[in-house]
Amino acid sequence: MRKFLLLAIVTLSALLLLGGYRLTALSAAKANFFMTPEYKNVEKIQEGHDIFYLFKRDKKEIYQTVLVQKNAFLYKRVYATGISSTNDSLETIGGMSYRLNHEGTLFVVLSHDENVSYITINSKQGIIKKSIEHSKLVSFYIPSAQQIDLLEAVAYDKHDRPIYYYGYDDADNLRWNRVDE
Repeated sequence: MRKFLLLAIVTLSALLLLGGYRLTALSAAKANFFMTPEYKNVEKIQEGHDIFYLFKRDKKEIYQTVLVQKNAFLYKRVYATGISSTNDSLETIGGMSYRLNHEGTLFVVLSHDENVSYITINSKQGIIKKSIEHSKLVSFYIPSAQQIDLLEAVAYDKHDRPIYYYGYDDADNLRWNRVDE
């Protein structure tokens, strides 16, 4: 009986580990085939029951956004997305839109431009405005699924003049574009 119980516990534990379940949110986020030691944790963003981790791989200049959710007392990675670094004045370094037992959208921007004062996005709930500082990131979370390219994101200077918009350029790349281009 004891051996059977021990075998059942070991088998259940192995199945949970193989299924991606972990004891901590960070270990669940790292429990992916693409997550090598080269990836460094940049930011943790928590919105309700959703936990997002942003990782950066310097060698290939790739950002990974990983969504982790808690199930009972264990954590599991639910979604992961990747975005290549553009080294533009404004960079979208994370984002995803998802539908699970609830919906959500995450949009994360890093500023390399001292002139950018704030960013707005257009969600189903209305315009959301957030301040941003040079070399800092800002995250937007919307409790509904919206395509990232349809958020109508605009970056403004301190005089409320639009200087960047998020959209497709002439080469069909989704990125931050100068308003005057």
